[in-house]
Amino acid sequence: MNTIKSLIFPQDLNKLSKTLLKEICNKMTLESVGNVNELASRVWEAFEHIEGDVLKMLSNNIFSGAVSLAWYQATNKTNLTGLKQSIIDKMPFNPFETVVTPNSDNVPIDPTIIAAAYIEGSEAYYLRFIHRTGVNVDYFLTNCREYVKHEITTVYIDEVKGIIEIRASSAVAKKIIAWLAKIVDEEYEFKQYDFLEKYGGTLESLADILQGRLIDATGRPAGLVNAFEETQGQSIVSILSAIDEYYTNGELSVLEQNLNSENITGILETTPFTLLLLSGLETIGLGSIRELRGLPLYNYLEPYLSKQKGSILFEHSVDGVKQEFSIRIGVNTKTFKFNVFASEHVLDYIREKLIYQIYSAR
Repeated sequence: MNTIKSLIFPQDLNKLSKTLLKEICNKMTLESVGNVNELASRVWEAFEHIEGDVLKMLSNNIFSGAVSLAWYQATNKTNLTGLKQSIIDKMPFNPFETVVTPNSDNVPIDPTIIAAAYIEGSEAYYLRFIHRTGVNVDYFLTNCREYVKHEITTVYIDEVKGIIEIRASSAVAKKIIAWLAKIVDEEYEFKQYDFLEKYGGTLESLADILQGRLIDATGRPAGLVNAFEETQGQSIVSILSAIDEYYTNGELSVLEQNLNSENITGILETTPFTLLLLSGLETIGLGSIRELRGLPLYNYLEPYLSKQKGSILFEHSVDGVKQEFSIRIGVNTKTFKFNVFASEHVLDYIREKLIYQIYSAR
């Protein structure tokens, strides 16, 4: 039967921070001097001897990090119950007992399971997928070498609580859930979990749930002006220039002339000037080192924005020490990305706050 240790590959070690790798080396009495590649190679060479506290430390960090998360649920009446057995029954090998890795020439284009294992002390389990991401070409003088680029993706599944957590970009997550739907045939149907919708559909409400601060927001103008033309855009620029000129030279007549321009007076009877101004932009981004809400400019522009992305800064205690974590939320893609390294404990906290509370309330 596979364990978490069975699912770890050298490239997973390479994604760990230098600080963590040095700590692992010190605990294993290995030399702890060198760059990330050297430290990871050293740990891999002694990998079979890893156990106890070192293995626990590794398990808590190896499949997490600065990951993107997309969550899915089953829409059928049985929820995810029996999904593991269905995967085993439909696959040519039992991924919970065997690790099957393709050679470099046979890496599949679509994500495919290569191994799986239960998480100790939990009813959840990991699936590990591999897929081809491209081909690298390397030249040395007249010699050419090609090698396949690939990606190994981790999927966390809790059948009891009914959640599939895919730790990958939105595009890769869609491929993985499509593969799962295909392999289990018609037994299960999956739908992406909209964690924002459950909390009012806004970045602000999500920041409140995490007791964090909204420090960045990017969006498009809400209620785009369909009749926005180049002449109206030129008129807006003229008004802004006239405002500058008024405050520089005290010239009011130029400002009045531009404010009464026929190119925009008609549309301003039904459309606020701010919305007309923003309609000339494709995206608007607002950012701060502190909470955006409460800042005059954000409060004024927020009603005119349809937000697509945003960053939230929140605190969470790790081993008794409060740490700050920055996350990037994709409103349309329904994805959640850590901008900094996060351990499994932090991912557990996010699931408890955003998903499991809703699930238990059903």
